Amino acid sequence: MDLYVAKSGLAALEIALADVLVEAPADARAPVLIELAWHLRQRNSARALSLTSEAEALQPSTTQRARIALTRCEIAALSCHLDAAEAQLAEARTLPGPGTDPLAEGDALLAEAVVAKARGQRERELEAYDRGAAFFAALPDPRRQAVAQAWATYERAFTEPETSVRHPAAEADPAVDALRSAARGLALSRREPAQAAALLLHASEQAQRVGLVRHAVICTINAGAALQGLSDFDRAAACFDVAATVARQTGWPALIGSSETRLGAFLKELGRLDDSHAVLVDALAWLAVTPVGINKANACSALAHTLLSMGRGIEAVGPMAEAIAMYREAQSTDNLALNLIGHARALSAAGRAAAALAAIEEAQALITRHGFSALVVGVCEALAEIHQRHALPPPPDLTAPNAALHYAAATLSEGLKIAGWKPPASLYVQLADGWAATGDMARAYDYARKALDVKDQDAALKLLHPLAVLRLRQQGSAPSFDAEGLWRPAPESGEAQPLSAKLLSPKEREILQLLARNYSNKEIATALEVGDETVKWHLKKIYTKLDAGSRKHAVTRARSLGVISFNSGPS
Repeated sequence: MDLYVAKSGLAALEIALADVLVEAPADARAPVLIELAWHLRQRNSARALSLTSEAEALQPSTTQRARIALTRCEIAALSCHLDAAEAQLAEARTLPGPGTDPLAEGDALLAEAVVAKARGQRERELEAYDRGAAFFAALPDPRRQAVAQAWATYERAFTEPETSVRHPAAEADPAVDALRSAARGLALSRREPAQAAALLLHASEQAQRVGLVRHAVICTINAGAALQGLSDFDRAAACFDVAATVARQTGWPALIGSSETRLGAFLKELGRLDDSHAVLVDALAWLAVTPVGINKANACSALAHTLLSMGRGIEAVGPMAEAIAMYREAQSTDNLALNLIGHARALSAAGRAAAALAAIEEAQALITRHGFSALVVGVCEALAEIHQRHALPPPPDLTAPNAALHYAAATLSEGLKIAGWKPPASLYVQLADGWAATGDMARAYDYARKALDVKDQDAALKLLHPLAVLRLRQQGSAPSFDAEGLWRPAPESGEAQPLSAKLLSPKEREILQLLARNYSNKEIATALEVGDETVKWHLKKIYTKLDAGSRKHAVTRARSLGVISFNSGPS
């Protein structure tokens, strides 16, 4: 029996089942029912369980009962029924006798790895894959051996990313390709996120082809995270959309919790803090039945970042510390570095500047040791925030009038080194504010203009798009499939733009951004290189379109419509 089959093989089994159901003896029906259930164990676990019950009623052989137990074991593990999964695994191992299925013990090792992963038992998981590879090498079964080795490579990529870069990105076998491409994508996610996203999406497609649904969803989530880091919010939203939809259909708590975690983190990035908080609380509820591990660490980390953005820095310290402890236990070095940066921000907000700098120092050491160059941007961003909040000695290489401005400029400089990185408007605003505070209005105006130039890339402009938030949270919706029967994340067409994008012209939105920053009419005219009367004429049109009676009212209305896409100061 194959380990995984493509959809064509699945279709052939469905035809065979239809044939044997017509007046066929039990000994002819049971094998087809069991094989189809085996290959549906992730594609449709509810139906797979139903098929195993049908087969069991036909008094199958010992070998067939072992395969039923392995099928139920994997489904139980994915459903977080961990004691049941262990019981089914033990049953599968006790049933086969001499002369039975030679693959059973090797497949039991692969099933044990699934159970170990669900339990958060990393050493047991990796040992099971290594033993499985050795077992299949002795048979010999090259395909199963390659799959077991690829699983081990993929899982090790979470803690040893640098070793995964050396593995090729393409394999003839779709399952092996899905695993090795994902391993390489993980390795590059903190170095070259654009390339990582492409590899992870490719891995997702290959995984779908052979029924590895969980792996496909996780790869899509990780691709979305890489795209989000590049400020490619359209494609990131599409990834989180399809991942959340497919995860909900599986009913698997850990997968649903993981997809909700990424959705919550994405909503935070878009500025929907209340929605983000609600989704992350829901994610932690789904993960309550899972053991301590990376999934819970990710949810605690995302919740801490949302609390930090809500101005609740003191509350953020606790969940961030929990996340860091779990990342240390799991030896997840990239996540540890990333969350040390977040912890530094939370500590700074709680008034603990020395502890914040210590966290940054540890993060920098990890970044240097493992080559996580894409995380340098986050370090600079955090240091800018820390120096803005606390009176601290300036860095020895100070290149700006103050440390906060120095690190803001470093954030931009480091970000531009990353292929595909897009400076967010909020960073340009920060630089504009910083230079304006020093009296350098020429630079302030330049950065203000740059902020306006990238406004269409800003997350908040996607925020009020109903399909960017509400569609992601629909329950029971079905993903759309392409001609190959695969679900591929695709950003929405331009037909469903935010209301604000349709309502106001680009020039009017530029004026509103400056208006929200308390620029006078004369300052707006200077920044946009137009006359005072032109500004007044635009303001009149803005008031009419927004149904506003004053400058302050216009800014308030613009924010509610998503036109003001960053924290632009008092209105």
